Amino acid sequence: MRKYVDFFEKLQGFWGVLLCIGLTLVVFLQVVTRYVFHAPFLWSEEVARFLFLWVVMMGASMSVKKERHFIIELFKVEKIRNRNLRKLLRLIPNLCVLFFALLMAILGYEYFLVSKFRMGVNLQISMQYVFISIPIAGVSMLIYSLYHLVNVIKSGDTDK
Repeated sequence: MRKYVDFFEKLQGFWGVLLCIGLTLVVFLQVVTRYVFHAPFLWSEEVARFLFLWVVMMGASMSVKKERHFIIELFKVEKIRNRNLRKLLRLIPNLCVLFFALLMAILGYEYFLVSKFRMGVNLQISMQYVFISIPIAGVSMLIYSLYHLVNVIKSGDTDK
C-alpha cells in the first residue's frame, strides 16, 4: 500500500510543481506587461487565480500526506504511557481529516457539476476545469487519511 501512496504523492508533487511554475510564469508575465510595456494581458490575472486554486488544493492534500495539516495539540501524545489511549488520540485527528476529505470530495464534486454552465470572464473556458481541483484534492486527502488510519491501527503510530 505504501508503494502506491508514495507513487501517488510523487505524481501529485510533479503536478504541483508544474502548476507552481505555470503560476510563477503567468504572474511574471503580468508584471512585465503591466509595468514595463503598460499594456497588461487581460487573461493573465484570471489564469493566475485559477492556477492558484489548483496549487492550494494540491498543497493542502500533500500536507495531509505529510501530516502537516492543522491540529490543535493540547498535550504531547508521545508522553502518554497507555498504548491504547495513545492510539486512540492518534486516531481522532485522522478521523477528523478523513471526514473533512469525504465532505470535500462529495460537495466538491457537486460544485463541479453545478459549474458546468459557468464560464471564465476573460478566457471563456468552463469553470469545471478550475473547480475539478476541489474533488480531486478531496479524494487524494481521503487516500492519504485512510493510509494514515491504517498505519495507526496496525502499529499504533504513523510512519512519516
